[in-house]
Amino acid sequence: MILQSLDLLRDNPVSFFLVIGIGLAGLIAGFTVHEFSHALTAHVEGDNTARRMGRLTFNPIKHIDLLGFLLLLVVGFGWAKPVQVDPFNLRHGRLGMSLVAAAGPLSNFVLAFVLGLVFRFELLPIVTDTARISGVPEILGFAAFLAIFFNLILGIFNLIPLPPLDGSKVLGGLLPRALYYPYLQFERYGWIPLLGLIGVNLFLSYAFGISFLAQIILPPALFLFRLTTGLPL
Repeated sequence: MILQSLDLLRDNPVSFFLVIGIGLAGLIAGFTVHEFSHALTAHVEGDNTARRMGRLTFNPIKHIDLLGFLLLLVVGFGWAKPVQVDPFNLRHGRLGMSLVAAAGPLSNFVLAFVLGLVFRFELLPIVTDTARISGVPEILGFAAFLAIFFNLILGIFNLIPLPPLDGSKVLGGLLPRALYYPYLQFERYGWIPLLGLIGVNLFLSYAFGISFLAQIILPPALFLFRLTTGLPL
């Protein structure tokens, strides 16, 4: 995020710090709601591990992993503190684990939809460019735009069915029992292809301006943006 905005820092320092500050707030909100939803769903399903660890809270300090957050700001990829869940305590077993995993991305989509109401009811101007900011309403409109977009991207990215992303746990809980245990073996090492994909994507992005992950994530994000806000992008 910071590296991608360096040209803006040179051309318009005020806009640079505005983008970083608003983007930071949107990311913190997205991560916090995401992890809280995992913890809440696990609690409802009968597992109090997350509650005992202090994760059943909207306090972002409890959910933000410092290294993961800094990497997200600098290179565009990072992570929050994963919520610990004991699947043996869940009332619905493997299905319960799927519900816990799905709750995180779903919460990001719900938050994006709620924020989108400010544009649907024309409570704020839609601002996608810092050059259009001239006052407080435009700042708030830009903040809402970034928060909506970040939450949509966070939700979509986490639904990719590769460990340790939520999509892998959603898929694992829905698999037939005969396939579930072999899938657990894959989960142990599934982070390796994900890390490889992200590494290759970062190299291509900064070396050649090519991002195949963006080609996967942006189309559904744009579709959901239009759906939540009622506005084109």
